[in-house]
Amino acid sequence: MVLTPDLAEAERFYGEALALAPIDKSSNQLVYDLVGTEFRVIRCDKAADARKHAASAATICIFEVDSIDAEMGRMRERGVVFIHETPAQSPDGGFRYAAFHAPGGNVHEIMERRAVR
Repeated sequence: MVLTPDLAEAERFYGEALALAPIDKSSNQLVYDLVGTEFRVIRCDKAADARKHAASAATICIFEVDSIDAEMGRMRERGVVFIHETPAQSPDGGFRYAAFHAPGGNVHEIMERRAVR
């Protein structure tokens, strides 16, 4: 679940830019199918300060993808703005990730698992 003050912007972003399948919609929430799990976007009063990402507590949704490079390309074509220009790598080499801006000052990430050698 994520919170955002602008559900119209969230509907465009999660439904179009991220291409999540809608399940339900009301005046205060959107519900999407996320591979058999419900992903809820709830209306709130105030946006988070995205500039403080990683400096203060926040909820970050991480979406696992098969190819981070291909997915970053698709997402950029749909207008998604990434914090990382290129994917970062975990210290153990087990995954690559890239953070991106979402409505309401939220920040999410995509992640690609890699075989650790």
